[in-house]
Amino acid sequence: MSDIRERVFVACPLAHARRYLARVLPVDSPAPQRLELRLPVPVPGAAGAGLEHEVIATWSPAQDPTHESEPWHLSWAPRNRRLYPSFDGTLAIMAGEDYESCRLVLEGSYVPPLGVAGEVFDAAVGRRIAEATGRELLRTIASRMEEAYRADAAQKQAPGGEPSD
Repeated sequence: MSDIRERVFVACPLAHARRYLARVLPVDSPAPQRLELRLPVPVPGAAGAGLEHEVIATWSPAQDPTHESEPWHLSWAPRNRRLYPSFDGTLAIMAGEDYESCRLVLEGSYVPPLGVAGEVFDAAVGRRIAEATGRELLRTIASRMEEAYRADAAQKQAPGGEPSD
């Protein structure tokens, strides 16, 4: 089993982050949610090159006993289970370095596919691919959150403008 922990900063205040995350992923439901996602699989050493694979992701609210984050249990299983690992972990919103930002943190574990051969591949390059995939997923979510936040901020600046939900 391999562990990953990735984080990205989001140019969106922590106080509003849940609302903007809910525009990307339906996180407001107390019941587990399912969604088909296409995850990028960056290829190390090949700038801009990569693959994609489809996963069925599920998430549900989780608890942080330290109250430092707002987490969701997140897991996914790839459609092609022979080539790609399943993942089990958390996606959390945490405070950023200032009042104008927050962090998205993805942490969890996966079991490399293909048994012993998969473990060898994971030790050589697979782990870097898994980390890059997690980072790219977070960047995509963060980018969409930031776009929505900026659009609402611009609308507030317009005469008589109110943000939409």
